[in-house]
Amino acid sequence: MARVRGRLRVPLWAPVCGLVLGWAVLVVLRHSWAGDMRLHLGTLHGLLRDPWHPVDPLVGEAEGSPYYSPYTVALAAVAALTGLRPLTVLELAGLTNTALWLWALLRFCRMLGGPSVGALAVVFSLLLWGLRPHEWSGFFGLYSLSWTMAYPSLTATALMLLAWREYLESRWVRLAPLLALVLLIHPFTALNTALGLLAFVLARPSRLRESRQYAAGAAAIVLAMAWPWSDLAALPGATGDLSRIHLGLILDLGGDFGLGHYGLALIGLPALVTGVDRRPLGRELMLLFVLATSVVGLGAILGSYGLARVLPVALLPLHLALACALGTGGWDARKAVYSGVAALACAIGLYGNSGGLIRAWWGPVSPRTLAAWKARDPNTVYAPLVRKIKPGMVVLSDRTWPGRLVNGKGAYSVVPAWPYPFVDEAARRRDVRIFFAPGTTDAERASIIERYRVDCLMAARRDHVRLDGFRVRARAAKGRLLLSCRLFLPRCL
Repeated sequence: MARVRGRLRVPLWAPVCGLVLGWAVLVVLRHSWAGDMRLHLGTLHGLLRDPWHPVDPLVGEAEGSPYYSPYTVALAAVAALTGLRPLTVLELAGLTNTALWLWALLRFCRMLGGPSVGALAVVFSLLLWGLRPHEWSGFFGLYSLSWTMAYPSLTATALMLLAWREYLESRWVRLAPLLALVLLIHPFTALNTALGLLAFVLARPSRLRESRQYAAGAAAIVLAMAWPWSDLAALPGATGDLSRIHLGLILDLGGDFGLGHYGLALIGLPALVTGVDRRPLGRELMLLFVLATSVVGLGAILGSYGLARVLPVALLPLHLALACALGTGGWDARKAVYSGVAALACAIGLYGNSGGLIRAWWGPVSPRTLAAWKARDPNTVYAPLVRKIKPGMVVLSDRTWPGRLVNGKGAYSVVPAWPYPFVDEAARRRDVRIFFAPGTTDAERASIIERYRVDCLMAARRDHVRLDGFRVRARAAKGRLLLSCRLFLPRCL
């Protein structure tokens, strides 16, 4: 901060970041989460149960999992040392992640110009997406962050920005561990990081002769491969449902001409194009935009829809170029008009991201609305059954959603509740269909029970199966849902 005429001049980024952090605190205080939060809760439960040889958090089948990254191991250590609940640790991690992302973005933006560039980059990165922004992991819009701030993807995004700066400043010793952490914490962000590094190399071809950058990359891979809690070699085979769930991200590029989900970022396209040779890192940002959009297009053509997770770094150059154009240089009529257009786009983006603001809102909800919401909420419907589930149990259900609820309790489901290509999902789904089929014999059902070491059955009353050694322990939804458990559960006591 500088002193002007006896008064302290507060940099623009300070109130902007203060508002964002205050908003994040309000969201966390709501204690209302959904989506993949239960997956990360299950991961922490798995590590707390056996930190040295944890089985995968979804089905409990094999030792290790890509979800056991340095991020989750560190959070599990915090939970073990402090005695805090896994949910509390994740919520605190959400605040830490938000602060880390803000700091990393501001630090990277110092290479683009003065302090105003960083503040504008924060605003544009949070707001300039679309009228219906996604709440995907790795997407750093305001609405998305309101759900995903505790996810590993935000940590990895911050580390990506730090790694880019270390590369541009040729700090190779720091670069290697940062790259290894990104690769282990969030492989999709590792791809985004690699695209940024490739853009930097192509923008300055003389860097191709820098042998130390290759040494740093090799060291990062060695460090990542040495991580004992997961096997990176299994990641290239992650296809199937894991790819198909990203199809919507591709299709949304064409819906409403792309304006619905991503179009507001195009406000930065003129700044990106005109700043190629006029502004710091102009060529690098342009190349990153071209590379990222090309990868997304290639994924759409080849049917590898998971490549749509590159979309955040396709939009990031637009946000950064716009911040650099408006936050540096002099002031003229053309810049005033451009600033007005950007301000209007931000206002529209704030409306589109209003769901993120509502997540921090403590206003009253009418009892009638609350009752109607709870009647449809699966958490409320299944709550009497899930309360009986203990960490380590294996649950067989005729539906997918209960698997997410039991994972959040540290238990396992026979069928993965999230796409999980590291087990034979098709075989597991087939066994569940056979188990609940009317013509299946008790012997066949007992074989399935033993194959997956099932402790509890969760099903609708019409599909309920009576088996020796199991007894109904709980009912829900006015008796329409039943939970049957083994009479003796020595593994879970």
